Amino acid sequence: MQETSNRIVVGIDGSPDSEEALRWALREAATSGAEIDAVLVWSDPWALTGQSTLRSAGRDRTERLQDMLVQVVTTAVDAEHAGAVKLTQHVLAGNAAQVLAERSRGARMLVVGTTGLSGLRRWMLGSVSQRCAQLSGVPVVLVPIPPRHRDQDLAGTASAG
Repeated sequence: MQETSNRIVVGIDGSPDSEEALRWALREAATSGAEIDAVLVWSDPWALTGQSTLRSAGRDRTERLQDMLVQVVTTAVDAEHAGAVKLTQHVLAGNAAQVLAERSRGARMLVVGTTGLSGLRRWMLGSVSQRCAQLSGVPVVLVPIPPRHRDQDLAGTASAG
């Protein structure tokens, strides 16, 4: 049996849901003394075979992904006044659910938002959060879309129809 560390892995994709997941994890870490491992996973949508790599993302895209992760983390840490929480950040390549499940081995939990950025991709390939729940060997916390964003999404859907 693998020993569990006091580490919380959080999947980040830049969506409001993943930002809320990070904020939830920061609050949990502040009360429990856990460390946060914020992970942004890049996958090449055109790579039909083989594994995505950061090299295939190119230096410019990799830098943009790292910048996006830093901005999301900084905003969440500031909003939650969680500067004392130990936090690491990683941009990794591969299938998001598989990478997050692997990264969370031995962690206390994996935290993800319930909805990501790509509706079409979710429809075609399935939900990353759903797949994380299937693959992970640790508890998975699914943080729902914040009410303020849910109301905006519903208003946009109603006016679009």
